[in-house]
Amino acid sequence: MTTHNPSSSVFDLRFFFSSSIILAGSFVVNVLNYVFTLVISRLLGVEAFGEVTALFSLMLIVSVPAAALSMLMTRQTAYYTMKGQDAVRELFVQLKKNVYAASITFWIMFAVLIPFFSRFLQIPYLPLAIFSILIPITLISALQAGTLQGLQEFFHLSKQNVISTVVKLGVSIGLVYAGYSVVGVMIGLVFASLASWAYGYRATRAVLTPQQAQADSQATEVVISTSLFSTILFTTLLLALLSNVDILLAKHYLSAEAAGQYGALSTLGKILIYGVGAFITVLLPMVSAAHAKNDGGGVKILALSLSVIAASSFCIYLAFLFYPDTIVHLLFGTRYTGIAEHLAEFSIAMASIALATAFINYFVAIHNTSFLYLLAFGIVTEAILIASNHTSLATITQMLVISSMFLLGLMVTNFLLFVRTGTAPSTQ
Repeated sequence: MTTHNPSSSVFDLRFFFSSSIILAGSFVVNVLNYVFTLVISRLLGVEAFGEVTALFSLMLIVSVPAAALSMLMTRQTAYYTMKGQDAVRELFVQLKKNVYAASITFWIMFAVLIPFFSRFLQIPYLPLAIFSILIPITLISALQAGTLQGLQEFFHLSKQNVISTVVKLGVSIGLVYAGYSVVGVMIGLVFASLASWAYGYRATRAVLTPQQAQADSQATEVVISTSLFSTILFTTLLLALLSNVDILLAKHYLSAEAAGQYGALSTLGKILIYGVGAFITVLLPMVSAAHAKNDGGGVKILALSLSVIAASSFCIYLAFLFYPDTIVHLLFGTRYTGIAEHLAEFSIAMASIALATAFINYFVAIHNTSFLYLLAFGIVTEAILIASNHTSLATITQMLVISSMFLLGLMVTNFLLFVRTGTAPSTQ
């Protein structure tokens, strides 16, 4: 005779309700990004669009400190919500004191490296200089976004993303249409980041009501925990490389025309990542909260996430397999027809990366660092394979599929070993 577990049902309902909010926001964002891609790819042309996709990938890599800060706030906010709002507010206040100084420091560091990036990516200096303004803004915004995600304020988080995308769409298209090309897109991104920061500032003030924070030495110790932040910083760096090293290598090795084609292929393939990203977004704070309560719900949330990601990925794979030409024509037009034959194969790589990312977020939530070296090894494998075989879109795609499936195998093996050995993760 089986018994019904009410708490399990509540977990399922919360997971799917929270995911539905993120999915709704993601749907709006994806539609707007579709319009952005549709218009910008046509207005810019293949070579200039290749520069834009390379800059987008570079943005994700240089925004690693911001992504690490956001993940740190998500994990710790969710974990310490159990201790009360004062602890969360203290966490926010403590980190905010250091973020502004760090943002200026990273901005200066990037400015020094602009000539190197300009030569390596074959992109003019001016777009990179404007691009650099994103660094301090995104670092400051990350503190807000991580707090909202950790508190499971998914409506605010979705609204913040929608507002940012609307601004990016309007400003970028307007400036590109006016003849500012890649520079116009970069200015659009700067305005979008400012809009995201402005909304995040208002939202965090609303959810963190101005109470008198109580001194809490334990909470303060968590804020300055170097081991946790180092783990998350290394993780976000590796995740950024995982999703973008292929684009940067393609821009370096291929001709401008071929690099633009690969950028379009990657943009289409990442529709899958964006589509299932809602379940990964929900996974991190919910597993962290479950881990704080030590009720064993984290594995169930991981299983739900993996199931939905796998099912969604299969549906997208079928669409890319049977209707590749239609999809390419709708998004990019006839100039990009050559990428259609690679679309289904590329989606296999994206599905593998999405599933591996779910495992990685689970490990971060329970502060288990066993995956880090395996993730680094997987990325090095990807870089070596692409550097050794980069003659065309087909060969780079094949190398990406092999390396991403290999990475997924590493993450699955690591999880199974963790479950079998029953090693207790850190509770910090």
